Amino acid sequence: MKIIAIEEHWNSASIHDALDRLPGGERDESVAFNAMVFGRTGARTLDDPAYDDLFATAARLRQPIFIHPQIPSNEVRDAAYRGFDPLTDLGLATFGWGWHMDTGLAALRLILRGTFDRHPDLQLVLGHWGEMLLFWTDRADSLSGVAKHLQRRVSDYITTNIHITSSGMLQERLVRHTLDFTSAGQVLFSTDYPFHQPSAAAVRQFFDAIPDPADRSKVASGNAEALFHLA
Repeated sequence: MKIIAIEEHWNSASIHDALDRLPGGERDESVAFNAMVFGRTGARTLDDPAYDDLFATAARLRQPIFIHPQIPSNEVRDAAYRGFDPLTDLGLATFGWGWHMDTGLAALRLILRGTFDRHPDLQLVLGHWGEMLLFWTDRADSLSGVAKHLQRRVSDYITTNIHITSSGMLQERLVRHTLDFTSAGQVLFSTDYPFHQPSAAAVRQFFDAIPDPADRSKVASGNAEALFHLA
């Protein structure tokens, strides 16, 4: 079985760096345009209208945008993540909780801003099994009742405009839970190297947890080839 492991830490350019690569707003359609961005630049969130040209260009070129976790702002850290010893404070604000909450919120804000209504071909990539958003889909979908400006339900954007990576978290229960909420066609295998370096046995066990051979092939390589135009 062919496996493509998505690298989640390369070319972590800022939004402005990505836009700078598009002189005059134009770019050769044959050239890859893969961007990795944070969900916030200073106090400006990723859904700010100032960044809409980035999403318009990515959608036009059919190239995905990976939202990478970042540490919450100092104001949020003061309010929610401090009060322990410094190392625990940092862990809570980053890998233990804050990174993932912050990144999932960035994607949810893009949905609520109508970004995918303006750019229906846009695809995001979220690591760590969807940065909490996927597992909170049922609750987040209740926003559909108040966000009347949206053309679709919140859950529909999550399952059609967002790809999910495993980020080296290869537990079988996470695979099962993910496939309960989204299709195998939206899932990408990744290891989160160098932070996670799973053994060959762990990788085999991960794929064995996907019962359908066609789905297994999609997660292993097919989805990555299609999304990143590798084939």
